Amino acid sequence: MSERPMVEMDIAARRARVQALMRQRGIGVVIIYFGGQHYMLRMNQLMYLTDFKALGPAALIMPLEGEPTLVLTPQWDLPRAKDECVGVAKIVSVSPGELATAISLYTKTYRGAVALAGREDLTVHAARALYGALGAEPRDAETLVSSLAVARTPIELARVAYAATIADAGFEALCARARVGMWEYELAAEVEAAMQALGSDDNYGLIGAGPHNQAIRAPTNRRLEKGDLIVGEITPCYRGYFAQLCRTYVLGEPSDLQRAKYDMLIAAQDAGFSVAYSGAPSSGIARAINDVISAQGYGEYCRQPYMRTRGHGLGFGGVVPYDVTESASPVLETNMTMIIHPNQYIPETGYMMLGDTVAIEPEGPRILTKTARRLFSGNA
Repeated sequence: MSERPMVEMDIAARRARVQALMRQRGIGVVIIYFGGQHYMLRMNQLMYLTDFKALGPAALIMPLEGEPTLVLTPQWDLPRAKDECVGVAKIVSVSPGELATAISLYTKTYRGAVALAGREDLTVHAARALYGALGAEPRDAETLVSSLAVARTPIELARVAYAATIADAGFEALCARARVGMWEYELAAEVEAAMQALGSDDNYGLIGAGPHNQAIRAPTNRRLEKGDLIVGEITPCYRGYFAQLCRTYVLGEPSDLQRAKYDMLIAAQDAGFSVAYSGAPSSGIARAINDVISAQGYGEYCRQPYMRTRGHGLGFGGVVPYDVTESASPVLETNMTMIIHPNQYIPETGYMMLGDTVAIEPEGPRILTKTARRLFSGNA
């Protein structure tokens, strides 16, 4: 069976859940607004309900009963929308200046209270235009879709798993291509090319290098030097779904101290994995990781400004849990996808990275990235 029929059934089931929740909340029609930018940590609710990744501002007008209408920009993207959009019979393309009026026009063809999801994607100008066209500010429906998308469906899991395979290939390219004298951005381009060849349509990629890194950052025109620690946060997207891999590569021969500190990160990640199962609080992951690192004398470095989070939701936006911290409260659910990463600034070695994308299961996390968990080195 090809993927398309399975995707169609999956999308139909998602919409049915949304419509059931609309009925509970007394909503007659919901506008699912998308601002045109697909983020790693922000859910693209429009794509979740259409399997279509819009290139510009767009809105899915979802009625309590029946099929939705898609209004999109830019106008020239209409043929792709008709080819890729799942389960949407009516697709209309308009100019950016006509978007608010068109959304209002199609919204008013349905009866009942009007609600809006995707409000944070609206610019001030776009919000004023939309509310003016509607004649009033719509009800808030920001959690309507996201509350139903905490865990991945089988189709979604397959896409996250393939994105994880692409991330593995990206780091493999980093190990193969890194050379003394390369620009950082040149190495990043090699990683990007390897992942695009496997179908990645986006990448939230951070690659930095130096003898003593303060944190992860975007690549620059700095040339790689012997002894550099290259830290990589590699986050490819496949058909809207992200996976992430964090690793550290020494350009040369690692010192015993570097190996020992990386072993500490591996032990910390193992501790995090041990409490990452269905029904457990996400805060337990952060506590377990911090306990291992604190026991080595680095408790003060387990707090800001040295460390922000020990992981976050991942896959189709960082829905739940958003950030994995000791104060986080969400309970882990089966088939949640997330990254667990004890990335850490260490005063003797600088910043080191280790992180893997996992799917939460009752017995513990299933690790989707397959790159070995060790300190990589060579090519000097």
